[in-house]
Amino acid sequence: MARRPRADTPGSWHHVINRAIAKRPYFETRSDKRYFLSCLATEVRAKRLEVHAFCLLTTHFHLLVRSPTGQMSEAMRRCQCAYSRYFNRRRQRDGPLIRARYFSKRVDTEAYRRAVVRYIDANAVRAGVVPTSAEHEFGSARYFLGRRCAIWLTSEWVVERALQVSGASEFSAAAYLATFGPRAGEDLDSLGKLIELRMASARAVDPLDDLVGKTPYQVRRWMIHKARLADGMKIGLPVCGPAALHRALKRRLDAHGEWLVDRDSRTWRGSQLALLGLLRDLCSMPIAKIARIGRISPWDAAKQVQLHRKSIAEGGAYAEAVSEIAKAAIAATVPD
Repeated sequence: MARRPRADTPGSWHHVINRAIAKRPYFETRSDKRYFLSCLATEVRAKRLEVHAFCLLTTHFHLLVRSPTGQMSEAMRRCQCAYSRYFNRRRQRDGPLIRARYFSKRVDTEAYRRAVVRYIDANAVRAGVVPTSAEHEFGSARYFLGRRCAIWLTSEWVVERALQVSGASEFSAAAYLATFGPRAGEDLDSLGKLIELRMASARAVDPLDDLVGKTPYQVRRWMIHKARLADGMKIGLPVCGPAALHRALKRRLDAHGEWLVDRDSRTWRGSQLALLGLLRDLCSMPIAKIARIGRISPWDAAKQVQLHRKSIAEGGAYAEAVSEIAKAAIAATVPD
């Protein structure tokens, strides 16, 4: 089977990941990580790559890169080949080190780019390596929070965005954390799930910038438009994680209680229709998985998703409630 070509155009941004073969360590020592970073720096100096955020863990790495000339594939090939040769030479081994060609996902919107930085910074924390991202020696957060940036790490976009969001007049650790740091009580796994769902999706159109910070009414209009385009297959990119959706729905139920929806000569629990419908619309979840969550058949799950969409389009109390839930779930996953 032919490989799908990468969308590596000049000026494009990408979330890049790779890991070692057979779940073995990709980096065994601090020297290994330092050498890998030196390989990245070589590609930056050659102007084939810009690195805006990174995190190295024992078994894998994450990068947020920009491809200034459309040569990201060549840059990553050179970097990984140089590192593999170094790794094998140091240990007198031969054979492959890397599982496969690196994985990359286009990062086309500002909101998603910011979410990827937060995800990369949180990786070492989620893995239990360090209590805070600032303490991870081989992560870009340490450089930005320590106000001492590696000369090969591109900082212009991070600094510009931090100043814009924080309203500060000069860049600082506080400005960085206000933009890319964890929120009080935030579930990092929810953000992680959103990024992982997006990495698994082949869809290209990204609505995040159009939804983050919008009103419930504007989110509802987007859902109606999405429902009209839907043909049972095109579910698009996820805009929130399922954990954030569950929390937003629970808060709605705690505050206002259950609500009922009369459709097709039957009375449905609004929370049930909302959960299944929003798992499809916001989390881009396949019907088979939605059915397992709802403990119903795939046929019933598809029917209830359609009932949800019809109820959204008709307006009324159901549409208002679901729009508020959707807005809260998106905002909790990707803050404005």
